[in-house]
Amino acid sequence: MQNRTYRSMLLKILLVASFCLITLSNAYSLERNRWKVQHTAVTPLQLQTVERVAENIKIMSGGKLSFRLYKPGSLVPNGEIWNAVAEGQLDAGFSSPGFLAKKIPALSIFNGIPFGPSMTEFTAWMRYGGGQELKDEIYAEKGLKALNIGLFPPETGGWFKKHYQRVDALEGIKMRFMGIGAKVMEKLGVKTLTLSFSDIKPAFEKGRIDAAEFMNPQLDFFAGIHKFAKFNYYPGWIQPISVAEFVTQKKKWEGLNKMVKTIIETSCNDAYLWYYVKATSIQPDAMIKLKSEGVTFVTWQKSEINKLKNAWNEVAEEMSNEDPLFAKVYSNLKAFREKYAIWGDRAYLK
Repeated sequence: MQNRTYRSMLLKILLVASFCLITLSNAYSLERNRWKVQHTAVTPLQLQTVERVAENIKIMSGGKLSFRLYKPGSLVPNGEIWNAVAEGQLDAGFSSPGFLAKKIPALSIFNGIPFGPSMTEFTAWMRYGGGQELKDEIYAEKGLKALNIGLFPPETGGWFKKHYQRVDALEGIKMRFMGIGAKVMEKLGVKTLTLSFSDIKPAFEKGRIDAAEFMNPQLDFFAGIHKFAKFNYYPGWIQPISVAEFVTQKKKWEGLNKMVKTIIETSCNDAYLWYYVKATSIQPDAMIKLKSEGVTFVTWQKSEINKLKNAWNEVAEEMSNEDPLFAKVYSNLKAFREKYAIWGDRAYLK
């Protein structure tokens, strides 16, 4: 019996060793390649995520595939990364579907929409509910292939100079806002302005805006928005998740062998979960810092959240009527969420 057990263990060890040797052999059979890759990371954590993907790809390929990373805007404007990749100026890019949403509104659904799904529900839809297939169709028409590499935790409900108890009282204020959530605020009479990250501070200083939407507490603290608006609203209805992605040329992707594709996919999947968990873990400390600097956290009453949600439903219906592609993607997500609700609305403590 002992000899049989010994032989069985020895066989397992030999099989594992053989697998490792085959994997190592395959890695060294790859041609050495260095890709030119531009990213859009502006915060330390975003940059760590990009570098994590690049480093894991380099390690798993035995150093045969590496990325030369270029800073935001260094080779092409951030909003032109997709064109640069499609045309072969860049081998790949790290960016977000949100940059293309102005040209293709349906892509906003893959980046996070008002009252949209949580991280778990979104991932389930993307991977097993038809979301990834729809995204692949849209990107394929542009000659691209994209893989998600990270999710941002929820944006807050915005920053305001004054304390408001009802959303109706927001009528007439001027607010920095990006994405289709702006359409929701406009339904309530808010005047929205599209401003870049660097323009938020001057806009507050010059009185051009009374409020601003940006990101989650850690990034809001990083941006210094709390120095101009002391009332930070919750819950994060504007964008429950935001997505970062790796994008490369579809033709280039299809020309890669299975092992290289697996290496890239595995690295992206690792970063996807790592970023969300890491980013979630640092939000409490950011909120403590914000509170120590005089910020008041305000939670909208349920009746006010319902008003915002009704406004969003109107916006979604209007966008669906105007844009068949938006309607196709949104109806798919909506159908998945209606089915998911039988579990999601019951399984978790509120």
